[in-house]
Amino acid sequence: MPSITGEGLALLHGALRKAITSALAAVLLTALVPVSAPATQGANLVPAPDVPAPATATCTNTVGPSIAPPPASSLVIGMTGYRAQFFGQSGYPTLCPGATSTATIAFHNSGSLGWYKSSAPAFLGTWGPEPGQDRPSILGGDGRAGSPATGWPTANRLAQQPADYVGPGQIAWFQFTVQAPTTPGVYKLGIRPVIEGKQWLDDFGVFWYVTVKTDDTAVPQPPRVAERTYLPSLVNGVRQIRVPSLMYHYVDWLPPEPDRFRVDLTVSPTDFEEHLKYLVANGYNTVTTHDIWWTLETGAGLPAKPVNITFDDGTVGQYANAFKLLAKYGLKGTFYVTLNFVGREGYVTLAMVKEMAAAGMDVQSHAIDHVPMTTADRTYQACASRRILSDWTGKDIRHFAYPGGSYDVASFDALAKCGYLSAYNSGGGSLQSSDRMLLLSRMRVRGQQGVPALITALAQ
Repeated sequence: MPSITGEGLALLHGALRKAITSALAAVLLTALVPVSAPATQGANLVPAPDVPAPATATCTNTVGPSIAPPPASSLVIGMTGYRAQFFGQSGYPTLCPGATSTATIAFHNSGSLGWYKSSAPAFLGTWGPEPGQDRPSILGGDGRAGSPATGWPTANRLAQQPADYVGPGQIAWFQFTVQAPTTPGVYKLGIRPVIEGKQWLDDFGVFWYVTVKTDDTAVPQPPRVAERTYLPSLVNGVRQIRVPSLMYHYVDWLPPEPDRFRVDLTVSPTDFEEHLKYLVANGYNTVTTHDIWWTLETGAGLPAKPVNITFDDGTVGQYANAFKLLAKYGLKGTFYVTLNFVGREGYVTLAMVKEMAAAGMDVQSHAIDHVPMTTADRTYQACASRRILSDWTGKDIRHFAYPGGSYDVASFDALAKCGYLSAYNSGGGSLQSSDRMLLLSRMRVRGQQGVPALITALAQ
């Protein structure tokens, strides 16, 4: 066998390296490039379709239709003293969070005295039930007392008459700016004209609604607005009005092996929605505890067939189910929250409480601890819960529900000392009375009985 010289050996090694490199390249290409089916003669290559980008939510500010002035024949002129009559307004706005809108409301001077900007000026003042007489609003203000800076004269005065003088029979066109809060929902602002330093004028019951949305495809529905023609009667100097107040605890599904108390206190989400459907179909209008107190205190009207839907304790189903269903049907409720339950398993969180309050639900106090007011430190339970809940919600908490329905005379004294305006017990039918503000009546809706349980409670 002939020997291989050094030069020949080097040539052999080079050839082997080239062969190995080519083989490895072929293997790698086979592994990395997918094997295609044999191309059909004449077939065209079709590019892969583009994957659409996720749709971006859009939010557009809009304004609804205005309310036209009444017929001239309905205008009153020359009533004694300072008087006012609602004349018309621009449309309610639907806004994105943080957006602003300019509103216009007109009032007719129906009295015998003129409104002088220099000495007896007319203003639009904040009124009840929301936010309450002379209370600041989250919808506008001068940047003080927790109000946003939207150019109002003060935190509780929306606008001043623009003309130097508005005589009897003339119209004042008030303009003010509102700003949308950050949380979606429907917000209400009570408005009443006032001659500053002299008197509030006649026409109250005027409200400004602001709907806040984050997406044009998901707009919160405003509550159904009904005329407040249902007035309390006056019996021996005491105002009385019949308003069914419904009491719920658990709006949820039953847990495994519930005891008889939990069964009786639990209304399923399906049944609760049927309750709301029944109320809407039969012409009921939801009101809050503050509304009831207001009509008993002032004689102002409520909408026909009023009903107050109340919830005790702050169980999580009240947020997850009841709150969401109320919003779905444009209804409102009153949620009595026990503060030391907040954040516990099975109960609402602080964020949930704030969200419900910001969305227009009436959040009120059910004490610090769920203990009988007959044995508790009454002043602590009442005052501390009012202070903390007012801080959490940004609203003035003025209404109470007795834990377990337990109360005594000392409880009344503590509630009055702490600034409460009303309190609910746990029974007594639907007749509400101005001489029993701290013993308003309500009826519990029993669980597992469907719509008949609601009808029974309404009939009390």
